[in-house]
Amino acid sequence: MMTMMKTTLAVDAGGTSSRAALVDASARRLGSGRAGGGNPTSSGVDAAAAQIALAVRAALDQAGSTPSGPAVETGSPVVITQAGLVSDAYRRALDAHLSPLGLGPVVIEPDLLGMYGSGSASPDGIVLVAGTGSVAGRIRDRRVVREVGGAGWLLGDGGSGFWIARRVIRAVAADLDDIGPRTALTPLLCRMIGITPETTTSDHAHRRRSSALDALIRSVNDGPPIAIARLAPLAFLATDDEVAVAILDAAVDRLTLLVERVADPGSEDHDAALVVGGSVLVDGLLPAVGSARDRLSAAAAGARLVPVADGLVGAAALGLRMLGEDVDDATLGRLRDDLAAGATR
Repeated sequence: MMTMMKTTLAVDAGGTSSRAALVDASARRLGSGRAGGGNPTSSGVDAAAAQIALAVRAALDQAGSTPSGPAVETGSPVVITQAGLVSDAYRRALDAHLSPLGLGPVVIEPDLLGMYGSGSASPDGIVLVAGTGSVAGRIRDRRVVREVGGAGWLLGDGGSGFWIARRVIRAVAADLDDIGPRTALTPLLCRMIGITPETTTSDHAHRRRSSALDALIRSVNDGPPIAIARLAPLAFLATDDEVAVAILDAAVDRLTLLVERVADPGSEDHDAALVVGGSVLVDGLLPAVGSARDRLSAAAAGARLVPVADGLVGAAALGLRMLGEDVDDATLGRLRDDLAAGATR
């Protein structure tokens, strides 16, 4: 008779991709999968649920644990971490896509909680995420008790990929229009979108407007506003340029403000963690701005800064606790290494 193992299925559902991992009670990865965006706000309710199900099925297939194969224990809990509001329609769509896979109850938690749980096993701390958008949260007893930011590109998201990209574009537009300082961002941006900037002022002195500026205007208005966030990395390529440095320094200021607003002023826990995630912050600002780590840590009363890749480890940790397992920092370390290895296969 086959012994059924206790498992949990973790999902980190992002706006552009979704990752899933099947983990047993010893925190060992059995299978992992990836699919498209699983955020119902950006992808639509049914499309998001379908992508999450694809990632889940891929993880089960890799583990050899489909309903027709050596199945995991019936009723294995599913923990999904994602941003945004969760509607009844979305829950119904998830149920329709996931119930045929023989899994258990689906628990949906905020992406902030997943991100924080990927970096710290402590029940209390602070988390900051800066990707396309930006948001910070205070965690207490493994719940998000305070959240600042995350209002979207139109209302806020200071220091985010969109915020940086918009300032890059404005600086380049001012350069091309001859009303702002020259910047190394101009040739970088023009090359990226396939336009040729004028090399001298005389090139466009007798024209109604710079042809390169006209091309830039058409390019950035050709898609949804949020799409310009892809241009943010240009600022990280021009760290010797005064204009780019000023943009990045201001971005760190905005993110520092988010941390200050969620930090607990009465906390005396000097071992507390400030978990940081999001590609703009972890892969961009931290390496590009030498003072970023110290400034962010100081805003969190000296908390140690812990960068993480995403919220998948945190989602798995939440699932393990649902199974009654203890998850400490050593367990998180093993999970991080195991899930990172699975992502490269």
